[in-house]
Amino acid sequence: MMHTVFSCPRQAIGRLSPLTLAVISSVVTMSAYSAPQQANMETIQVLGDTYRNTATKTVLAPEETPQAVTVINRETLDQRQVSSLSEAVRYTPGVNTELRGGAVTRLDLFNIRGFINYQNFFDGLAVPYNTWNLQPQIDPIAIEQVEVFKGPTSVLYGNIPPGGMVNMIAKSPQRDAAHRVTVSTDTDALREVSVDSTGAISDTPLAYRMVALARKKDGQAGDSEEERYVVAPSLDWRISPDTLVNFNLYYQADPAAGIYTSLPAKGSVLHSDQGRLSSDSFSGDNNWNTYDREFLMLGYKVQHQLSSNWSLLHTARYTDADLLQKNMYHQKSSDGRHYPRNAYLTDETIESWVVDTQLSGDLRWGAADHYTLLGVDYQNMSSDVGYDDTIVAGLVPDIDIFDPNNHQVDPSSLNFIYQDQHDIEVTQTGIYAQDQILWNQWVWLAGARYDEYELKDDQQTLYAGSPSSSEKNIRHYNLAFRAGAMYQFDNGLSPYLSYSESFEPTDMDNRGNVFDPSKGEQWEAGLKYLTLDGTTGLNLALFELTKQDALVNDPNDSYAKIQTG
Repeated sequence: MMHTVFSCPRQAIGRLSPLTLAVISSVVTMSAYSAPQQANMETIQVLGDTYRNTATKTVLAPEETPQAVTVINRETLDQRQVSSLSEAVRYTPGVNTELRGGAVTRLDLFNIRGFINYQNFFDGLAVPYNTWNLQPQIDPIAIEQVEVFKGPTSVLYGNIPPGGMVNMIAKSPQRDAAHRVTVSTDTDALREVSVDSTGAISDTPLAYRMVALARKKDGQAGDSEEERYVVAPSLDWRISPDTLVNFNLYYQADPAAGIYTSLPAKGSVLHSDQGRLSSDSFSGDNNWNTYDREFLMLGYKVQHQLSSNWSLLHTARYTDADLLQKNMYHQKSSDGRHYPRNAYLTDETIESWVVDTQLSGDLRWGAADHYTLLGVDYQNMSSDVGYDDTIVAGLVPDIDIFDPNNHQVDPSSLNFIYQDQHDIEVTQTGIYAQDQILWNQWVWLAGARYDEYELKDDQQTLYAGSPSSSEKNIRHYNLAFRAGAMYQFDNGLSPYLSYSESFEPTDMDNRGNVFDPSKGEQWEAGLKYLTLDGTTGLNLALFELTKQDALVNDPNDSYAKIQTG
């Protein structure tokens, strides 16, 4: 019998909420009831029966998709020792990561093919993001594989930037027992312990997976720290040969997450007569630097084989998240050395449901195999955001960026001139259809989707003692298409051509103007190559990606916006 033990620094136990301790206790108990089998220390790389290819939502391989897809497997994630999604996709062609610098680790920030993307996916379902600062950040300890789907993806996933998307595939339960405990340290005062355990539960039709992590380390900048606790159990229940049910939970607490303040270009990446900033420079204040995030995701999957040709996959996830952030930002300097600053805080919550139901058919008509997909998905997110800002210059001491004093702020003396409260609700419903045809050595793909999107934002503002209120109600309707063709030669070469579309919701301006959704379209021609043994793949792509109706500030009216492009 191999006993799995979760441990974390003693000083961290007192910080964990009762929910955290309860989840950890239940997970350790569950793993203790697994069948006593021979321990297997090899890395599990099986994706699970409910896995679907990100680019098609089918069981077909990414190599059979006439669009660029990059897959980063668990072995590669381990070799790179990644600790964030941004690090995982750092070497992916067409992806630019760490947009606020390497010291910022609290958000997964990157752009794909030139367009910034904050919307990530976990096991095919969108991770809720309220467009402010609360982004549930999945730790790589719970990820089996990362798939980057490049170009417009709205036909399968709804509103999303045209550059593409990142989908994290979760680790899944396996019936073969495997247990791994890892303890790590390094020069940044890292203290980390992780657990990954899986196996069948006795001789029952149940299999479990338990992943847990405790990490604490020094941040790159100033006296900042990073601290994280993760517990992610999942359970497979094989009800019958035709029906599989998966229950999954993901809990994460981040009591500290480094820094978020930016540095000026001069002195960091550009020359400055004042000198050069060190890599640990910090423009904020240690007395006003908090990022305390906690979130819980509860989900399930049901896969049922309706007949020899048709199957149903239904997935759903509930998310509850909250965040308290205290931060600073600097304004323009008159001498390139002393920077005026403002202090602000955000208090944010999210409650979200995401549901996706897919009906898949594997049909043969004549000499062609049709992989037909019909689906409907639904998202609902409610978010409360409180925002306070000193906003007036001089209320917070300036900082000498080349000789910083990061202990100047007295939190009890801060006067927030501007206070804002938002009550946000977003709903989206999409209906989609797709057919992927394999005929001889040809692969044909065509799909369409219709979306209804609605955003409501009730805003209450208190500025210099004067209250005001406003209300946003935005509705968008969109129809998107994609099509592509690929020919697979016997030598592993596969040239392809594809067309795809995307859309993004647009906001109202302060004049009350409502705008059309911003849309993107892409033409892509490429060449894929896969060795006969399937161990090496290459993808060469040439694309033209266009975004239109982008919302920008009106140069003639600071309260208004216009659409361009």
